[in-house]
Amino acid sequence: MFLRRRPRGEETQADTGPNPYRPTTRRQRLVILAITTAVVVTLWMLLIERPGWKVQPIPGSPLAPCRAGQTTDCVGGQANVLLIPATPAPGPSGASAAR
Repeated sequence: MFLRRRPRGEETQADTGPNPYRPTTRRQRLVILAITTAVVVTLWMLLIERPGWKVQPIPGSPLAPCRAGQTTDCVGGQANVLLIPATPAPGPSGASAAR
């Protein structure tokens, strides 16, 4: 059977065949190293390079790029957002609290 244990010395031709778990060759290791290096460099470049970091105004637009210290009415300015706390949840109604 599949899980039957064979006594020593009873090897078959399939047991003496090529090892499916042979170590990688030098060329395979170099290919793995090259692919790994290329992926790491690509990911670092994607993290470091910021696409669109230099804001270009639309030709004919009245807005110009922000000057030093300017935060409004310019291209690349801030968008201020006000955070308002949520209202508290209503308490139990009088009819259900009386029960």
